[in-house]
Amino acid sequence: MPVHFHTFLKLSKIEKSLFIQAYYFCIVFSLYLTFVHQKKAFKWLGIRGVESPFDLTMGVEEKAKMVEKSTRRAIRFIPWKVKCFARAIAAKRLLQMRGIPSTIYLGVAKEGNSKMIAHAWLRCGSVIVTGKEEMQRFTMVTFFS
Repeated sequence: MPVHFHTFLKLSKIEKSLFIQAYYFCIVFSLYLTFVHQKKAFKWLGIRGVESPFDLTMGVEEKAKMVEKSTRRAIRFIPWKVKCFARAIAAKRLLQMRGIPSTIYLGVAKEGNSKMIAHAWLRCGSVIVTGKEEMQRFTMVTFFS
């Protein structure tokens, strides 16, 4: 039996379900952003210029951490690189399905002398659900909740 499948079997029922949902949404939003103009995805981001609360109950933050972990697990099994914007939208959708507020941040940074690059990350309460590894390099330009 492959190691990954054995690990999957050890997950709780909730973790298995969340992993499958994260895998599905990461694929869907990754493909959508590849084949459709990215600006059309803004309809899933929420209200511009409004942040979700920073203080959430412990149970809600635990759910956010589970979404973070499931999203990180899922992208390892997708045969292409899932970009940060798709990850953030997928995780936001998982949180929305559970009635949990979150905020997507979009930022930019200069790479080298002239190239501008962008990054997206998702925050739920005090938990950075996606994109935390690189978010410090970027200047936030807008956010949606």
